[in-house]
Amino acid sequence: MMRAGLDQEGKLRTMVDFQCTVQAGQVPEDMRGTLVQAIERACHEVLGSGPGSEMPVTVEWIEIPRGFAFRGGQPSTTSLVRGKIPDGCDKETRSRLLMTIGDEWCRISGSGQDEVIVSARDRGWSG
Repeated sequence: MMRAGLDQEGKLRTMVDFQCTVQAGQVPEDMRGTLVQAIERACHEVLGSGPGSEMPVTVEWIEIPRGFAFRGGQPSTTSLVRGKIPDGCDKETRSRLLMTIGDEWCRISGSGQDEVIVSARDRGWSG
């Protein structure tokens, strides 16, 4: 398993960024800190050198106002969790990261798996 972006001491040298786009009322403010901790923990465990790694992880929140997003003609309840991770992450590691974040998101928020989309692209990808 490849630990992408690690220096010689095993510390991640590239920042990891996540942007969480949520529908108004779907993810209360008081729950967001717990979700941030889950994202950070997943990144440290899967991409870094384990719990307590010094990997910099940032999480930004964007809230879509009620009545501005629809799915199937109904107000959307879908959340989008998009990340930028170190270049060169192999498929197995990326899959494990996305599954861990998605599972934790559903456990913490009570959302169904069909209500969260989790993705992570290489930081250097310009497409």
